[in-house]
Amino acid sequence: MRLRAPLSRFEARIVVALVIAAVLPLLAALWLADRLVAENLAVGLNPRVVDRLQAIPALYRDLFQARKQLYAAEAREVLRGLPAERGALAGYLEAAVARTPRLRRAAVLGPGGEVLAEAEKQAAEEWEWRAAPARVALPGGGALECTFAIEARYFAELDEGRELAEVVQGAEALRADIRRSYVRAFGALLLGWALAAGLAGLWLARRTTRRISDLVRAVGELARGNLEVQVDPGTAADEVSSLARAFNAMVREVRESRDRIVYLEKISGWQEVARRLAHEIKNPLTPIQLAFQQLEAKWGERMAHLAAPPPPSPPERGGSPPAPLSREAGEAQGEAAADAEFDRLLRDAGEIVREEVSTLRRLTEDFSAFAKLPEVRPEPADLSEVVAEFLRTSPQLSEEAEVTFAAAGEPCPVALDRTLFRRALANLTKNAVEASRPARARLDLAVRRQGGRALLTVADRGPGIPPAALPRVFDPYFTTKQDGTGLGLAIVKKIVLQHGGEIAASPRTGGGAAFEVRLPLAAPLDSGPK
Repeated sequence: MRLRAPLSRFEARIVVALVIAAVLPLLAALWLADRLVAENLAVGLNPRVVDRLQAIPALYRDLFQARKQLYAAEAREVLRGLPAERGALAGYLEAAVARTPRLRRAAVLGPGGEVLAEAEKQAAEEWEWRAAPARVALPGGGALECTFAIEARYFAELDEGRELAEVVQGAEALRADIRRSYVRAFGALLLGWALAAGLAGLWLARRTTRRISDLVRAVGELARGNLEVQVDPGTAADEVSSLARAFNAMVREVRESRDRIVYLEKISGWQEVARRLAHEIKNPLTPIQLAFQQLEAKWGERMAHLAAPPPPSPPERGGSPPAPLSREAGEAQGEAAADAEFDRLLRDAGEIVREEVSTLRRLTEDFSAFAKLPEVRPEPADLSEVVAEFLRTSPQLSEEAEVTFAAAGEPCPVALDRTLFRRALANLTKNAVEASRPARARLDLAVRRQGGRALLTVADRGPGIPPAALPRVFDPYFTTKQDGTGLGLAIVKKIVLQHGGEIAASPRTGGGAAFEVRLPLAAPLDSGPK
């Protein structure tokens, strides 16, 4: 299980800054919410408002009482004009009901409660009403009973006012609780927002500082000499990613410069070794060859002397047969046979010595050529034109191989030493031709621009380079050929490095080997006066 590293100072600062940035506005909002709640409660629960609401039921009671008194007075007014004749009572009551606005019914009751006469308003109003009776006693007994109408909305408003007063009284008692609940709600929102800001800050800080920490570790590795270190720039398009990409490019440039310097120093050391070897090998070759030539000459004289016929001996008298061979004659014949065997061995040894001396001379020539590589004197040139000129002036190459060349579709200005670069091209093509034997070689050369560099590719369709040999293919004296010296590709790499370029070997797609030479582009060539 991978444990999370504790917060660094930088991460803690980012988290604190984001929390403060998120909390400060919320604190202001909390203070403002508290003030708004207090003001709203102060307005909604104003003591005057509360008092007025509490006074509503009393006001309605006073209204109803005044109405009852009014209706009693109107009933007494009806009683004053009440006729004494019983037959006129009905007509009088109808007229009284008709002229009195809210009088709905009027009835004259006898002493026993019986109805002597009554009248009722027949027209129906649209508004709802409730009955308000008013009873007036008659002088001789009995009573005048009047029924008045009160709008029902007054009773509904009275009930609503009473309920509202009760609610307001309850809210007044809960004023502090309401305010605390609002503050708690805003406080919970504040804490939640602060927690979210803290987590976001932690995520952002971890994401940012992780990449910065990777850069710090990479810088430490670079300081310890590790030039293989690289940093993952990620997918973000920010300054940290740009810094990581710039760091990777810087490390690659430093590694390439280091490799270039190390290789050139190694080549310089091998050149000194080659110079000494060439000197040490070349000096005894001539004496060896001369001594063997003298030996062959002396032996040739001896063999010529032995091959001469001996003088004829005088004939014996009497015609007697020749005498048998003497001991000396037998020994002479044995020596002649031994001389013939030695002559054969000497001829074989002579061929071997001459062949090996020739090989050693060729080696010393290669060593000398390797040791005497001149310094590069670059001049402005177009890479496509240089390669085309090399192919045009190398007829022996077209005799040994089928060559195709694809020039760049645009200028590839470079600064190079034509003589040395021609030598590099000769070594590359020669290596490709020799690698393809015994079949006829097929070479593909191409020049193109790639970024800020000119790219030259020399590819063959031979057996290719063994994967195990790829890392060492440019090392001096390393070769996979039986008769190779291992100096051709080393010379090529030194020439390329001296031009500030790079060279790499890789398998060719479809079989064979490919060598890529990258040279930095120079200023465009002057096209001459216009």
